[in-house]
Amino acid sequence: MKEFFKKYSYTMVKLFVNQFAIALFGVGLAFVSGYSESNTMKIVTGIGSIVFYLFLLYAHMWEIGAKDGISAVARETSRGLWRGFAIGLGANSINLLLALFILPGAFAPLGSTLDGMSAAFSVIALLLEGMYIGILSLPLGGIALNQYAWVYFAITVPAIVVCGVAYILGSFNLHATNILIPKNKDVKNNGRPR
Repeated sequence: MKEFFKKYSYTMVKLFVNQFAIALFGVGLAFVSGYSESNTMKIVTGIGSIVFYLFLLYAHMWEIGAKDGISAVARETSRGLWRGFAIGLGANSINLLLALFILPGAFAPLGSTLDGMSAAFSVIALLLEGMYIGILSLPLGGIALNQYAWVYFAITVPAIVVCGVAYILGSFNLHATNILIPKNKDVKNNGRPR
């Protein structure tokens, strides 16, 4: 376990920093779409920022998986396909911790100290996970999604799943998209320039 954190702690921190940068982007989009008072605009900008965030996770984790896959083949060791999920879980540990702090407020009476603390942690979580803010402002059963405590756990799931799947695809050199694959200029000449 110590070796795992030693090897992948930088990756986890980098994924969290990327999350923070995209969160600021998502908050900006949410404010702009909030002024329009259009739920369609909130949905479109919210989904756009989430997809952009997940794509960045995919690209980074695919590269980590590819490096580890090459290393595993060369050393004839196990690929450790669980690593991507563990890295995603580690990168989302602050988000999950905030979700745990928000949870008691769901059972506390309105206006209590515990409810106030939960609301404060909810604001911090919304800022750190700003790419979801547009979607979380939409109502469900007459109440905005960001008022439900379980939502803060649920929004970490896509990131963890994408990290795990991207790592596995990278480990086996499989591509879900060709966007990041350079095109070969000369296929007949094995890709080498003439």
